[in-house]
Amino acid sequence: MKILIAPWGNPFGWKEVEYVYNGQTEKLKDPLVLIKKVENPDKVIIISVDTLTDDYVYAFKNPSYNDIKKCAENLIFNFCQKELKNFIPDKIIISNGFGEFNHTKFIGNAIDFYYNTFKELTCYFVNLLQQINEKFEIIFDATHGINYVTILTYRTLREIFEIFAYVYDVKLKVLNSDPFVGREAKIDRLNINVIEKSKILPRISVYRSDKRPVEPCSSTTLENKSKREIGENIEDFISEISFNIDETLIFLGSFLYALPVFILSYMIDSSVLKEKIEKISEKFEKNICLKNLSKLEVFRNWEFRENFANLVKAYLVSSILEKSGFNKLNDVPLSKIKDLKNVYKNFPIESNRIDKEIGDIKGLGGITQQYEVYNEIKSNSVSNKIDKRNFFAHAGFEYNTIELKKENEEIYIRIYAGNKNFAEELIKENLPQI
Repeated sequence: MKILIAPWGNPFGWKEVEYVYNGQTEKLKDPLVLIKKVENPDKVIIISVDTLTDDYVYAFKNPSYNDIKKCAENLIFNFCQKELKNFIPDKIIISNGFGEFNHTKFIGNAIDFYYNTFKELTCYFVNLLQQINEKFEIIFDATHGINYVTILTYRTLREIFEIFAYVYDVKLKVLNSDPFVGREAKIDRLNINVIEKSKILPRISVYRSDKRPVEPCSSTTLENKSKREIGENIEDFISEISFNIDETLIFLGSFLYALPVFILSYMIDSSVLKEKIEKISEKFEKNICLKNLSKLEVFRNWEFRENFANLVKAYLVSSILEKSGFNKLNDVPLSKIKDLKNVYKNFPIESNRIDKEIGDIKGLGGITQQYEVYNEIKSNSVSNKIDKRNFFAHAGFEYNTIELKKENEEIYIRIYAGNKNFAEELIKENLPQI
C-alpha cells in the first residue's frame, strides 16, 4: 500500500505554476495532482487547521465548533474540485489551530494540533489494517504546509510508522518543491524534489505522566475558580470512562522493554481503547466555546496531555498485535511467546534474549500440572523480591516473577501474584517521566 499525505495552509493565496516531477509536468496551484499521477498512491490525505475559516465565519449566525470544522473541510474539498481539476482526496483532517486573525481568534494550547492529528491519523490507519500487507510506503509532500502544521504532522507520522515498523516494512519519502520566491524573475517551473528517502526503523516512545489525558487549558487566563471547576468536570469524566493510567503504562512499557509475558498479560482490547479515545475527543470538542466579541473567539477549555498520546499508542499497538493473531492471556503458552518474538526481529539483543529464555524453560525439568514459581522449580526457593537487573536482563522471565505449569506437552506461564505489584512498579518507574 502507498499513502500520500500533505499538510496544507490556506490554499486561496496559491498561484498556478508548472510543477515538474519525475519527468512529468503539469500547471497547477498545488503539486498533489501531479504526484498522484506519478506515484499512483492508494490513498491521499490532506491535513489542515480550523483557522482556515477566518474569512468565512460570518456566513454563520451562531456557529458551533462543528460548523467551524465542517467549513474548513468544505473549503479544502471545494478548492480541490475547482482548482485542482476535480481532485478528490480520500481523507481531509482538520485539526486544532491557534492564533489571532482578521475575524477570529483561536485560543488554546498549541500542542493540541499534534495530539489531535496523532489520534486522527492513527484511527485512519488502524481502519486500513486489513488492507495493508507486509510492505507499504508513505509519501509526505511538504510543499504547502505552514510551519507548525508541517513540523508536527511529520513528527506524528514518524511516531505512528515507527510503531508499524515492528511488524511491517515501512518506507518514507518526503517531497518539497523548489521555492516559489523568485518566480517574478522568470522562474516559471518548480521541481518537486525528494528531500528524504528512508526505511522506517521500529521504535516507540513512552513517557510516564501523572496527569490526566486532558487537563484545563494552561495557555489561557482563566480565573482560578474557573480552572478548578473545569478540573473537577474533567475528574468526573475520567472516572466515568474508567481511564486507568497504570494499565496503559504497564502495557506500553512491556512492549517498549520487550517483556512478552507482560505484553500478553496486560494487553488491552483495541475496541475498549478506541471507545475511550472517541469519548475523550468528543468531550474535548464539546468544551470548545465560541464567543462573538469584536472577533469570533474559539476557546478550547481543555488541552490534551501525554496520557492521551499513550492511550492512542496503546490502541495502535493493540490493533497491530490483534491483527498478528495475539490477544490478552492470563495463562500464556510458551509457543505464543515464540510467535510474539517475531515482533522483535529487528532487535537482535531482545530477540536473542527471549530465545534464550524460551530454551531455558523448555530444558527445565520438574514442571508439573500445577503452577509453581520458576525459582521453586529450579532451586526449591522463592523470594518475595524481584531482582531489578535480572527482571529486564531476562525479558521479564526473572525466576521470582513468573509461575510455570505443563499441560498436554504445552508449557504455560503466568505472573506470580506474590510479586506482581513489584513487577508492575518496575515497568512504570523505569519509563522516563515528563
